[in-house]
Amino acid sequence: MQNSRILVMVSRLLFPFVVMFGLYIIVNGSLSPGGGFQGGAILATAILTTFFAQPTRTLKIKKIILLEKLLFLLMVVLLLAGYFLGGEFFMNLTRSPWLPFSLSSYLVFLNLLIGLKVALGLTAIVYVFYEEVR
Repeated sequence: MQNSRILVMVSRLLFPFVVMFGLYIIVNGSLSPGGGFQGGAILATAILTTFFAQPTRTLKIKKIILLEKLLFLLMVVLLLAGYFLGGEFFMNLTRSPWLPFSLSSYLVFLNLLIGLKVALGLTAIVYVFYEEVR
């Protein structure tokens, strides 16, 4: 299947803007509507748009799935660390007076983890469906 050059050029042109918008949604998720899931879905859209514009390219799906599993493991470790160190799940571990972080930076970090995990997960799901049909 041959895609038009216009589709390829437009997808390349829009890619950085869509990634920037997805990261904006993730970073501002603790202050406004949005967050990790919505921003992750936008990031997955950016990745998949460039993939579908050039279907001859392949994604390293095993690495994507491995990275998604590692992000999930990191989220579980943060959940358990907060519980065992402070008695609450997902407790703000940066509350120490000697660290320059605040609650909002911890929430941004958690939103970033969730956003990357969602982006990788949605990319993997759509890619596997695409390969199954092809």
